[in-house]
Amino acid sequence: MTPTDDKPGAGGDNDQQSHDLVREAAAQLYAGALSDFIPLRTNMVKTAKADGQKDAAKEIGTLRKPSVAAWALNQLVHNGATVIKRLADLGARLRRATAQLDAPAIAALRGERDTVLADLVAAAAEASIESGQKLSSAVESEVRNTGIAALADEAAETVLTSGTLTRALSYSGFGEVDLSEAAATTSTGVVLTSIRGGRAAGQAAGPDDTAAEAADEIDDDGTHEEESADNGTGEEETADNGAGEEETADNGAGEEETADDGAEEGAAALAEAAAAAEHEQRLAQAEEALATAEREIGRRRSAVDAARNRTEATRQRIQKLKDQLERAQADDDEALEKLTAAVSAAKQAATDLETAREHLSGLQDQGHEQK
Repeated sequence: MTPTDDKPGAGGDNDQQSHDLVREAAAQLYAGALSDFIPLRTNMVKTAKADGQKDAAKEIGTLRKPSVAAWALNQLVHNGATVIKRLADLGARLRRATAQLDAPAIAALRGERDTVLADLVAAAAEASIESGQKLSSAVESEVRNTGIAALADEAAETVLTSGTLTRALSYSGFGEVDLSEAAATTSTGVVLTSIRGGRAAGQAAGPDDTAAEAADEIDDDGTHEEESADNGTGEEETADNGAGEEETADNGAGEEETADDGAEEGAAALAEAAAAAEHEQRLAQAEEALATAEREIGRRRSAVDAARNRTEATRQRIQKLKDQLERAQADDDEALEKLTAAVSAAKQAATDLETAREHLSGLQDQGHEQK
C-alpha cells in the first residue's frame, strides 16, 4: 500500500510545522492553474526560506509539475467531483470480486465500469475547458487509462485521490501499477494528499490495519482462553462425532473441485479483463490514428480543391486567349482580303493609267500630222 501523509511525523513542533507548510503548498499548487505552477512554486520556496523553513523550502522546490492529464484529474479531486467517489466505490467492488474469483460479478460490473470511465473523461474535459484548456484525444486517453489503473489497483486509486497526481497511470492487466514519481511525496516518500484527516477517498483498510483491529478485539476480550479451557467436554463431543468428520473428509474432493472451478473462472475473468484493457488501448490508438488520417485527408482534399480552382482559372484564361486569337485571325484574314483587293485595284489602276497614256500619246501624234 502506498503511504500517505495522514499521520504527523515523529519530530517536534518544527517538523510538524514544516510538514503542514509543504502539504498546504502542495494543495495550492496542484489545485491551481497549470500555467501558474512554476511561478507559484518559486514564490513559495522564497517565502519558506525567508521564514526560516529551509527543509520545507527544499521539499516544496522538488514538487513536480503535473502532466496535462494528471492536472485535469487533480482538478476533479480538489473540486470534489462525484465521479471520483463513484470510481473509488466501483474499484472496491471490482477488486473484491476479483479477489473472490467471482467471474459473474466482474461481468455484471462491466457496464458500470464503462459508464464511470466515460464520465471521468467527460468531467476532466469539462473541468479543463472551464480553466481555459482543451484536452486532446491523446490526453483523454491518458485520463481513461488512469481511471482503469485506479479501478484495478488500490494503491493507484490512493495516488489518484490524493489530488497531487503528477503523471498519468496505466495498467497492463496483470500485477501492480507502476507508481514511481506518480504523485507528490515528502522527502521520506510519503504521498501528499489534498484531504486532511482520515484515509484518502476510497482508501480501504490495509492488512496492518485489519490485523491491529483483530488484535484489539482479542485483547479486549480476555475470556477467550478461559472459555476454551472450561469447555473441555467439547472434546468428548468431537470424538463422538467422528462419523461426521469422516463424512466431511469424503466431501473434500467436491469442495476442491468447486474451488478449482472458481479459480478457473476467476483466471478467465482476469484474462478477459486484461484482454479488454489491451483492446481499449488499441482502440484508442486506432482512433487517434484515424483522427490523424482524417486530418491528413482533409488537408489533401483542400490541396486538391485549390489545385482544381487554379486549373479552372487557367482553363478560363486559355479559353479567353483562344477567343482573342480567333478574333485576331479573323481580323487578319479580313485585312488580307482587303490588302489583296487593294493590290488588284492598284494593278488595274496602273493598267488603266498606262492605257490612258498610250491613248494620249496617239492623240498628240495625230495633231502633229495634221499641222
